[in-house]
Amino acid sequence: MQKFLIIGGGSMGKRRIRCLEANDVTAGQMRLVDFREDRRDEVLEKHQVAGFECIEDGLAWHPDVVLVSVPGAYHVPACLAALEAGKHVFCEVPLSTSLDGIERLVELASDQQLVMAPGCDWAFHPLNQQVRRWLDDSAFGKPLFCHAIQGSYLPDWHPYEDYRSFYASNQTMGGGNLDMIAQDLTLLYWLTGDRMRHVFCQGNKLSELEISASDYHQIVASGRDGLALTMQFDLISRCHQYEIRIVSEQGIIELGSTSSRRYLAATQEWDEMTLPADFSYEPCYISEIRTLIDCVRGEAQWPLALDCAIDVIRFLVAMGRSERDESRVAVSYE
Repeated sequence: MQKFLIIGGGSMGKRRIRCLEANDVTAGQMRLVDFREDRRDEVLEKHQVAGFECIEDGLAWHPDVVLVSVPGAYHVPACLAALEAGKHVFCEVPLSTSLDGIERLVELASDQQLVMAPGCDWAFHPLNQQVRRWLDDSAFGKPLFCHAIQGSYLPDWHPYEDYRSFYASNQTMGGGNLDMIAQDLTLLYWLTGDRMRHVFCQGNKLSELEISASDYHQIVASGRDGLALTMQFDLISRCHQYEIRIVSEQGIIELGSTSSRRYLAATQEWDEMTLPADFSYEPCYISEIRTLIDCVRGEAQWPLALDCAIDVIRFLVAMGRSERDESRVAVSYE
């Protein structure tokens, strides 16, 4: 009987508990680590999952799998503690906001043949899966440029708590658009196979939101395989906006939050996929955790390579330098 330790009792940690429950993992097979007593009490009341105040006590419970759901800047220390204890690990996106400790993380996972699974819930989304099939179709040709837009209003993310105390308001914790940029970039890497080699990033604090981070980012990047990429992210938009547009010489692919479509010049027609009105994203998270369980059992392969998640960190590091120095920066792969 596998045992699961969830590090972090915030919104994602609670979601991971729900996902484990949906995959027939019982409360007795789970434990939570969170320094906040109120979160431990809430999880105990709602899910009958007991908690620990520190990761050392959690690891002393001898779990088989550790799920890391704390803010991005704290991911690697938690992952390293779990790997050093010989545990399989799942980690939310981004794997980290810096490269500190990454070499050790890779070494531990490889030497002990442990599952080190970077988050990739979007790989289980039907629209993204359809876009990947369209991109794999030779009729579409080589992607030449891509434009991604994502906008939302930060206080609406967690209306049940003060956004000023929420990690997303603090860029040093991995907030301030960093996790959203990492999510979309990882998706694009998974879809296209390309990796960015140069980036220019302009970050601004435009709104009156009380946050210690830029609330608006514009990014221009170029890929090693020639893909030209532009991205725009904000924490200001009062209505959620999400769109990725990929263009080749043979066609156009447009991916949104409720539909995706592809145009081919050869047919002069659009193919479209639209989600049902009652579609819920939650099954994507549930499928992600089901795959994690299968990977730990040796019955599946994780859909996102660890190298890809690390390449996203390299981009975030270069992006941060570009934003600070107001210059175009090379993404280092050394």
